[in-house]
Amino acid sequence: MNSKVLIVAAMALLASCSSAQKKYDGKELALTSSGESTRPFWTMDGGYKIEKLRDHYNDDEDKPNNAYFVTQASVGKADLVPNCYNMARTRASAEISEQVSEVVKQAGAMAVTNTNTEFNKMIETQSKNMIVGAEMIDKTWFKVEGENEQNPYKCFIVLSVPRKNLDKLQANMMTMLEKEMSGDAGMIKQVKESVEKRMQESF
Repeated sequence: MNSKVLIVAAMALLASCSSAQKKYDGKELALTSSGESTRPFWTMDGGYKIEKLRDHYNDDEDKPNNAYFVTQASVGKADLVPNCYNMARTRASAEISEQVSEVVKQAGAMAVTNTNTEFNKMIETQSKNMIVGAEMIDKTWFKVEGENEQNPYKCFIVLSVPRKNLDKLQANMMTMLEKEMSGDAGMIKQVKESVEKRMQESF
């Protein structure tokens, strides 16, 4: 591919990203908290890698000091936006618990998350404890166009917790997984490496 084609491709990518940031679920933005026509990159579902979020908040991309969680909620009126942020925070622990469970499933231990109530309870409890002490380091809202939009005000928050808190959850999780895998060293090693990789990529 020659340099001219590369430049054109890069411009097309930038244009598509800019266009996406000006819309939500295909709908135009009517208002934003910043007063600009676009929304922050971290409000894009699946549109960025966690390394970009770490870099944005001046953390180390490979060995971060903190873990980051982005959650959202929606309300019907502008004066409810402060409450919307609280709603997003309340939802965070459940969403983190779901994400962690998904990591375990993808790592090859699906049977544990499907059948072990104690394991799932531990994840739920520790996720909730992490959110209690989490710091809200960023927030934003925007209103989307659309007559049929019941809750047009969308709010997003970024929560940060010390990485060691997430590492503790991960360590406890691996201890329980090892018990469930009945000393199968090969399987334990495979699952542990996969869990570590996916946790690093997720938070």
